[in-house]
Amino acid sequence: MSRRRTGAALAAALALGAALFGVLRADKPEPAPALAATQARPRGPENAPRAAPRRAAEARTDGLEKSPFRDPPRSLQGTDVDGALRVGPDGELLLGPEILRLFDYFLTAEGEESDESIRARILAAIRERAGGPAALQAAALLDKYLAYRKDAKSISLPPERANDPEARLEAIRALRHKHFGADAADALFGDEEREGLAAIAESRVAKDSSLSPEEREAKLAAIEDELPESVREARAEALLPVRARAEETAMRNEGATDEEVRAHRVDTFGEEAADRLEELDRARAAFKERVEAFRKERDALAKTTKDDEAFRSAESALLERSFTPTERLRVKAILATPPR
Repeated sequence: MSRRRTGAALAAALALGAALFGVLRADKPEPAPALAATQARPRGPENAPRAAPRRAAEARTDGLEKSPFRDPPRSLQGTDVDGALRVGPDGELLLGPEILRLFDYFLTAEGEESDESIRARILAAIRERAGGPAALQAAALLDKYLAYRKDAKSISLPPERANDPEARLEAIRALRHKHFGADAADALFGDEEREGLAAIAESRVAKDSSLSPEEREAKLAAIEDELPESVREARAEALLPVRARAEETAMRNEGATDEEVRAHRVDTFGEEAADRLEELDRARAAFKERVEAFRKERDALAKTTKDDEAFRSAESALLERSFTPTERLRVKAILATPPR
């Protein structure tokens, strides 16, 4: 087993928290089952009693396909909508993690827009991508997902298991089964949960001092090989920037030019991945420039604002104007030491 593969597996183990608490999606999910019949379009007179719920679902989505996509919140500006809706030959919605990626894309604007506006944007995205029963099923799934996210924030564990990642995963899995049912939960979250279990196993192997380096590598390789191909691809994709930066730093330290770094990226990862890494470089540089601009404005405020409370209020307002809620956490970490 190569050092690179071992490093990737260990990095995945160290990223356990992201695997368990984040929203990790596979890009190429296997065909998933359709939603249960209780959410499908009524078919024939025998299903007439369900017409009223259907009308209610239509009322919740009617007209929202016209929800404005102009002037998106700052966190979504300049980005492409992630995720997708897949519809089967019978017009029913097919479940898979790509649906949640679509929902999560818009939910990143929490704190910038009202919950109602975000829901309207998601419903509009649904209407753009599907119609008929699939659209109604996706709208119903959205409401289940929003309720699940709300409940997930209040999960509590016994004190003796509070720091046990496996207990946390078990609690989340039980909550998902409660909201979606076992089959739907597996279609939506199964790959994520399998990756979480693999990360737990990798963490245990990494901490097992009784293993020789060769035994540890063999166990880590076995855990990796048991994951579905789509999950392995997603893990490799997630580790791509880390690998690339380490290799490129070494190259630049030896005097490599931008053209040589680009050629190395293409040779190692392919043309498409090299393009994505360049986009990441540009995004990172742009964010760094924005942080530096904020730092200068904050320093100017510190010099001109005499009262500490007034300064903190002005600094907070500047931070809110300059960055999204998620970005603010990064900025606070970068600028941990205030100017006064």
